[in-house]
Amino acid sequence: MKVQSVVPYIFAVTGILIVLLLIIHQKLKNYDPMEKPKGLVLLMIMAVQMVDDMCRKDTNPEIAENLGPYIGSIFAYIFLANISGLLGFENPTSNLSVTLALAGITVCLIEFNSIKYNGVKNYVHSLFEPVAPFVVMNIIGKISPLLSLSMRLCCNIIAGSIIMQIIYAGTATISKAIPVIGQFNFLGVALAPVFHAYFDLFAGVLQAYIFITLTIMFIGKELPKE
Repeated sequence: MKVQSVVPYIFAVTGILIVLLLIIHQKLKNYDPMEKPKGLVLLMIMAVQMVDDMCRKDTNPEIAENLGPYIGSIFAYIFLANISGLLGFENPTSNLSVTLALAGITVCLIEFNSIKYNGVKNYVHSLFEPVAPFVVMNIIGKISPLLSLSMRLCCNIIAGSIIMQIIYAGTATISKAIPVIGQFNFLGVALAPVFHAYFDLFAGVLQAYIFITLTIMFIGKELPKE
């Protein structure tokens, strides 16, 4: 998929996310903290607590406070992009340029926090450990999350799309073999919701969760050991 062809869908997904966030903001703004939370408010409170716990577990309280909003935002965007095929969109996350950009932000956060909490001197020194010739391998190791995060996300979404196309083609072929009603791919209509539930909804949540989990782990791994 060319970058140009996916740009409208990137804007569409971003626009939908902004609208959803504005709705959530209004709900939270009107929420009375003295009342028992329910509905969307309760869901958001649980989501924030879950993200905060994930960040604190593998980093530290200071980083977790600043990292939480990014992790929550990137999860929401990736999940919405992953399931956008259900709306008839081209999945933005099936384009490597998009996933490279998302992974690039994560890599910048990893290196920024590594320098911030280890110091420039220790950071540079770590590139030459255990011996100087390992500098090349260490630099490659710094870049590797960019490829692993982006390609894992992109390839899994592409794989799901290809499998769904095969399922539709296969059910269409079988349907045609049945007289009269075979002109309509009734098998595809009957089976597609089950497969979409897995390859779009479940896989969409799973891949977004894996992305943020690895992001937190990569950042935590670079912090000084206590």
